[in-house]
Amino acid sequence: MLRGGEIDVVTLTSSSTVRAVIDAVGTEALSCATIACIGPITAGTARELGAPVHVEAREHTIPGLVEALKAHAAQGSPSSGGIS
Repeated sequence: MLRGGEIDVVTLTSSSTVRAVIDAVGTEALSCATIACIGPITAGTARELGAPVHVEAREHTIPGLVEALKAHAAQGSPSSGGIS
């Protein structure tokens, strides 16, 4: 589904989640979606492993991540993966 472009957004909420997702699908598959991280440590791990990070929550909570995604979608970013 991810490689087929059927998934618009991948949310990453911990460094262990980043590692698990990359182990499962690889970084190339992640290039098809908007990558949203809950905070700077998670985003740092994603970048270290070669994954793009399009959204990083300012408030490092699930509601903060949702707000960051809403703001990203409202900007109409080309990397928004079709979210709106």
